[in-house]
Amino acid sequence: MKIDIYTSVKDGGKYLSVEKGTKLENLSLPSDIDQDLLCLSPFKTRLEIDESKEHPALDHKDIAKQIKAHKYAIHGAKITIDLTVKN
Repeated sequence: MKIDIYTSVKDGGKYLSVEKGTKLENLSLPSDIDQDLLCLSPFKTRLEIDESKEHPALDHKDIAKQIKAHKYAIHGAKITIDLTVKN
């Protein structure tokens, strides 16, 4: 599935993703949506997520599930870096 990711202008840790080419103004968002997600900026376009393959920063299965159910996904992103000191 190819997706477009938007980030909140108010909180850069909050994202809304849609299937590629989806117009945000055509979404039916719930009235109780996090207000930070009402002002968005494009973050990454045409990212391909594959439900059978892990993604290093996204919960790809949850994003795909949300998009299939609601036409959008609300999520965060994470990257874990392990550092070790070698003597």
